[in-house]
Amino acid sequence: MAKRSFVPCAAIYDMQSKVFFGTLLPASPFTYEADKDELVAIFGRILGGPAGSWSRLTLGQRNQVLDALATRWLPEHAAVDIPLLPRRLRTWKKGDKADGYERLDIPAGPLARQKRYIVMLWCLLGYEPKSLDGRVSKQFGVERFVWLSEPDALATLAKDLWSRCRKAGIDPEPAEAGGTRREAAVAR
Repeated sequence: MAKRSFVPCAAIYDMQSKVFFGTLLPASPFTYEADKDELVAIFGRILGGPAGSWSRLTLGQRNQVLDALATRWLPEHAAVDIPLLPRRLRTWKKGDKADGYERLDIPAGPLARQKRYIVMLWCLLGYEPKSLDGRVSKQFGVERFVWLSEPDALATLAKDLWSRCRKAGIDPEPAEAGGTRREAAVAR
């Protein structure tokens, strides 16, 4: 059975800070302390309005800034692991009540890659990973998503989620294939 782990918002916040301060800022012409006002102005331009310092942005705003800055400051071949957020967590800020979501861990196997792709599409659409079990149960009669072992059923689910992403203006192609799915997903 697949293990479910709780991912607290504070851990997502820390992960975003590591990407910003550890990967993006060193690749830029800025230092945070010396150029803080300029960086806050850049955040505002990216977000389309006034913005605060890095620590005052919501998780959704931080992801949007990370996506935009990764496209500007990193070479084409560089990959940045920006966490996906369920819709309800996108407004969480540092200092808010503790919250998070259950991450769905996919066990290794011949269908693991396809299952991870489906979970990614599900999250891009703003759904909680654990709610995927309900969708699979209703559509295919299998109690848990990780127990779904029919390649045709997985293909059907992936095609449906792929088309839902396209209709929502989200690029569902994996980043390693040259897709830009993150920009559209965080803008929603």
